[in-house]
Amino acid sequence: MRPTRLLLTAVALASPLAGCISYNDSCQPLVADPEAVVGYLGEDVQLDKAFTRHDNNALGQLVADAFLHAEDGSARPADMGIVNGGSLRAEGLCYTRMSLKKGPLTDGVLHEIILFENLVVTVDLTERELVDMMETSVASLYLEGQAITSPSGAFLQVSEGTKVTVNCGAEGRSRITSLVVGGRTVNLASPSTDTSIRYRVAMPSFLLEGGDGYGSVFGNAGQNPDRNPVQARKLGGTDANIASAYMREKYPSPVQALTEDSSRVTFVNCALPARPAGR
Repeated sequence: MRPTRLLLTAVALASPLAGCISYNDSCQPLVADPEAVVGYLGEDVQLDKAFTRHDNNALGQLVADAFLHAEDGSARPADMGIVNGGSLRAEGLCYTRMSLKKGPLTDGVLHEIILFENLVVTVDLTERELVDMMETSVASLYLEGQAITSPSGAFLQVSEGTKVTVNCGAEGRSRITSLVVGGRTVNLASPSTDTSIRYRVAMPSFLLEGGDGYGSVFGNAGQNPDRNPVQARKLGGTDANIASAYMREKYPSPVQALTEDSSRVTFVNCALPARPAGR
């Protein structure tokens, strides 16, 4: 007898941080047409935790990019999109996928990987909060030479226009050595306490509500009108639907296919997962 898998489906409620409330039976498709091709992968994509939680990852970058552009055309578009590596799952409805092959990607598979159907919320962060967020992201990365045995789901995949350098040999919360967001170089030595300096960041509601250890970073920002929290309005506002639509738009053919951008997070003195032969 196949074990039942818990699947969470979000519903859009009045609050921008409405949670996940309903369940689906194991192996039931999560979308109306699970075999529909939503886009193309230009290379194999690894889904093992070491690749989603301890390295740049093409699919994680796709999701972060989709969040970044979820509010395009609004009065307050995002400067940055983030997604925690722990939200990308290798475990499918009926079996585990350790990788995705180069070529077409179906909507059913994409929704299984982005499994939890979190709402996407865009919110203003101060420079200090932005730095604290990135330090939390890399706090549990392993040093070079160490085995990546239990990588933290808090590691953030970041959107285009963001460049991060992390030194795993640094002590304390000083691992981030450079950070550029939307063309703006962040002052790491002395992040501004001026609350008028804001970075607008789009993220899953799970993180904004304090998941994966981000509670001390975001506090009540998601409920504070002064931070302008806005739930994504299109496609039910959920991460998987927004990522699916973005995949269709940006990577519709083998010629325009998704590939990893290894320059988004630069790792210094950090352990990295061993890439499969031929990569």
